[in-house]
Amino acid sequence: MMKRLKLMGILACAALALLAGCASTGGAATGGGGSGRGRNIRGNTPQFVKDAVKNQPEDALVGIGTARLNSVSQSRVTAATRGRAEISRQLITIVEDMVRDYTASSEVNPEAALAYQSNITLALSRSALQGSRVVEEDQDETGAYWVVVMMPRNAAAQEVNQAAAAAKLAVPAMAAMNEQELMNRQFERLSGQEIQVQSN
Repeated sequence: MMKRLKLMGILACAALALLAGCASTGGAATGGGGSGRGRNIRGNTPQFVKDAVKNQPEDALVGIGTARLNSVSQSRVTAATRGRAEISRQLITIVEDMVRDYTASSEVNPEAALAYQSNITLALSRSALQGSRVVEEDQDETGAYWVVVMMPRNAAAQEVNQAAAAAKLAVPAMAAMNEQELMNRQFERLSGQEIQVQSN
């Protein structure tokens, strides 16, 4: 009974944190366009990819994938998978940084923090990335197929919160961690970083 009440409390806090985060994201929570200022893309990319990135909200996660296989269909699927894999890597980086920041500012056992991080990372790596969507795709003059995948901040927060709730059940020592506050800091840090292109 006590465990059930504790779980309900954690889930309620996570839901409130998610709602508060969504309310503070402005246009990003509703899918509104952003300027994309400050975002650079590493590598030689076609102009339509750069334009697609500029048209996404600044606090959205963006993954770019490219592939050149035997057929357009295979290339398209592989490029989209690579774009989503990049978003997954970004989510895992956010969690790693959140746990590192929390561990540095608290007296939590480092082994508990590592177990918690491992649980979230595993859950995110298995995640279907609900809320991510292809926003642009096309083939360039060399035959390479490019896909730009975007995941709004509120969808990313939901993925992390779901994984964190499950991880807290497995590692109760991390119950006091405030994911929303730490996640907001990581999104601010990520918004100006260079976007990687996944091609291999």
